[in-house]
Amino acid sequence: MTNIRVRVFPDFITQTTAAVSMASFVRERGIWLALVVVVMAVAEVAQSSISYTFGFGVLREPLGLDLGSFVRLGYYVRWGVMVFLVALWALKRKQLLFRLLVLVNAANTVILLAHTGFLTSELAGLSARTVKELLLDVVLLGISNILIFSVWYWVIDPPGVDHTQGPDEPWAFLFPQRAAEIPNFAGWQPRYIDYLFVAFTTSFAFSPTDTLPLTRTAKMLMLLQAAISVVTLTGIAGSAINILAGGASGR
Repeated sequence: MTNIRVRVFPDFITQTTAAVSMASFVRERGIWLALVVVVMAVAEVAQSSISYTFGFGVLREPLGLDLGSFVRLGYYVRWGVMVFLVALWALKRKQLLFRLLVLVNAANTVILLAHTGFLTSELAGLSARTVKELLLDVVLLGISNILIFSVWYWVIDPPGVDHTQGPDEPWAFLFPQRAAEIPNFAGWQPRYIDYLFVAFTTSFAFSPTDTLPLTRTAKMLMLLQAAISVVTLTGIAGSAINILAGGASGR
């Protein structure tokens, strides 16, 4: 029993030291920045899945476009860029990582708009065979919409990537903690999770909720996100559900 305890104790010390080292490694490079990179990866997975249905899935024929080669190339580009983002984070190249995040998010926004247009064009030729795939794409589109715009809100509002704000740098959003003095929130600053909440509520409420946009950029971004949500949730999803309901009642 004594020998077992002697062997277990050094193993515990080694594991604890490794965990502390890993926590220090992540903290030095930015926990919230790492979370944003993970969010970007999730958005890439969602958008890749939507692209697959147009390039190789059941929505390829109704769309009438041969996107297979383009979609395949997009897979390589997407995941090559994601590997590069992780490498920049690990190397603590924060400014370069931030610039690349903005470029990637801009590309994702354009693709999001294209996917919304493609799905809208499918409404005229929907059938019982394609409607289920379209509904899945609507869910993935909604997830992409929330994640992509949460990154935009994080980018445009100080303190941003460096968690520092210049004296003349205006806020883009008026959070409740900024609007008035609240006990235990002195010196409060928003982090990425706060912008994720803003994007989530905007996507389903189609308007601001507890956090108001202050700048024109913030207002236009929220307008665009709400417009995409209206089209996907009320237009595309609503039409698809009506088709499913009509097919079920006709049996």
